[in-house]
Amino acid sequence: MAFDRELWSGTYARSHFPNFPCPKCSKGRARHDGEAIKVAEPTYSSKNREDSDWEPAWDVERFSLNLVCDNSSCGEIVVVSGDTSLVEYYDDEDNRWVYSSHLQPRSMFPAPLIIDIPVQAPRDVSENIRLASSHYWLDTSASANRLRTSIEFLLDFLQVPRETVNPTSGSTKRLDLNARIAHYEQLNQEHAPSLTALRMIGNLGSHGENVQQEALLDAFEIYEYTLDALCGQRKARVEALRQKLISTKGKYE
Repeated sequence: MAFDRELWSGTYARSHFPNFPCPKCSKGRARHDGEAIKVAEPTYSSKNREDSDWEPAWDVERFSLNLVCDNSSCGEIVVVSGDTSLVEYYDDEDNRWVYSSHLQPRSMFPAPLIIDIPVQAPRDVSENIRLASSHYWLDTSASANRLRTSIEFLLDFLQVPRETVNPTSGSTKRLDLNARIAHYEQLNQEHAPSLTALRMIGNLGSHGENVQQEALLDAFEIYEYTLDALCGQRKARVEALRQKLISTKGKYE
């Protein structure tokens, strides 16, 4: 399934809040439960309209809503909260630019996974992707940092050492992520560049620098592809099926 970048845009029309992958069963879709979206405005915001210089962008609103998994055997509830933001668009009927107040989630709990995780992926890899998905709504830097941590555990799964031993002195030296990826590149030149790209975005998060949403989504998309190749074993399975068809000429006993 292609990575649905639009789903993770971060701002949504009130009348078209999207359906997200269920964070519990992964089979169903977490849909708005149909209850009215709760929107509240702080007192200080409403008082701002008394100012002669008031502009629509000054308004502050908070919202909350629930999503419910449509898988009848699951029914997970995702609590969404955040604020609103003004989106400008052109109204063809009125022939003018107008503002629309969209919902901007700052928290989803439990958070839907932004990418598919192969069942074969180690728990530590999966858990840090879950945390990256949770942080995504409020702190992209923290989200990127969790992706970086996940890569460290992925390299453990791929049996890339965290330390190297000096053959002369016998002393050990800890390998940083860059060195581990360089080590892995000697074994797999195809996917090592993907890990390097993920390291770059993870380094920004680790250093507390601002991580752009577009760059972070690029990283998620790359990671989904890489995980499928390295943990999902799809390539190996397809090769096995191909050889089976060729060797039997399609005639299975």
